[in-house]
Amino acid sequence: MHKPLNVAIVGARGYSGLELARILLLQPLVKIIGCFATDAKWELTDYLPEASAKDVPIYLMDRLAEIAAKAHTVFLATPAETSIELAPLCLSKGANVIDLSGAFRLEKEVFEKTYGMHHAASGLLGKARYGLVPFAAPAKKSEPALIANPGCYATSILMALVPLLRANLIDPRSIVIDAKSGTSGAGRKATDNLLFAEVAGECLPYRVGRHQHLPEIEAHAEAFSGTAIAPFFTTHLLPTKRGIIASIYARLSPAATALTTKSALELVGKTYGEAFRGYPLARFQPLADAASAERSALLLRKVVGSARTHLAYRIEGDKLYVFSLIDNLLKGAAGQAVENFNRLLDLPPQTALEKLEGTL
Repeated sequence: MHKPLNVAIVGARGYSGLELARILLLQPLVKIIGCFATDAKWELTDYLPEASAKDVPIYLMDRLAEIAAKAHTVFLATPAETSIELAPLCLSKGANVIDLSGAFRLEKEVFEKTYGMHHAASGLLGKARYGLVPFAAPAKKSEPALIANPGCYATSILMALVPLLRANLIDPRSIVIDAKSGTSGAGRKATDNLLFAEVAGECLPYRVGRHQHLPEIEAHAEAFSGTAIAPFFTTHLLPTKRGIIASIYARLSPAATALTTKSALELVGKTYGEAFRGYPLARFQPLADAASAERSALLLRKVVGSARTHLAYRIEGDKLYVFSLIDNLLKGAAGQAVENFNRLLDLPPQTALEKLEGTL
């Protein structure tokens, strides 16, 4: 039995931080040696039912340097401005950092334009690795790693698009993305637009064409596939707690258009099969013609509570329709952070995550 590795979670009372704690408590190779928040008048058992949660100490932020020096990895489930401040501190203490914010996902100029703030730790941007599993390059192990966990919308969309772009199956100039998320994607904050009475019965678009994940999608689609894109992109708020469904539309490339519909569908399936070979957390299938089968493939409840990505696709003429479903708090945040942690340890990506099925 190996000695458990010490980890800490900053921002542990937010939705993503609590999901991280819940998953890491299932990981026998890990010991959570500290959870951090802006006050210490709470316990992890206030939010999680796991018996082992009672053993996790809660600290104020002034203890972070001390705890980071004892940690293998520090997870930052914090706003971008906080991550910019804390990541250098944790790295300087020898800890790996997996950051769930947008602080290290973009180049300096793009970040500052997108987030409207100065990047005070821009010297780390060249060190950061964008952690979209399974496409991400592994972090160097010769020094503490800084991993930028992708955004939830970006994850759902890039998981669908990167294989298609790599295989030149779609016209990159034709992409339209209509994405919808549960309210937990906006974080745990009390604002009028997130109140139940405001959200229930609605499907509200927001940040039309200017969502902060759009530059992230564009930058990393090109980085992973070698093809530049400039899609239409609209986000909506669903009247549900969790889950994302991203509807992605594009015209087939000339080579794919020349195929029969059956052959083109087979080629899309083969492309996804090759992209996700050896990666058990992605499922993909063509949309069947039967209404019941079509509906079943697009149910959020089949993916919420898991770290999986579900992809379903259909071809009509020269048009490809792809639907990507994830849990925004798992594959879109905490689950993918654990995948990145597993990669640091050379563990299978699904380690600890397979235990989530049916636990919500």
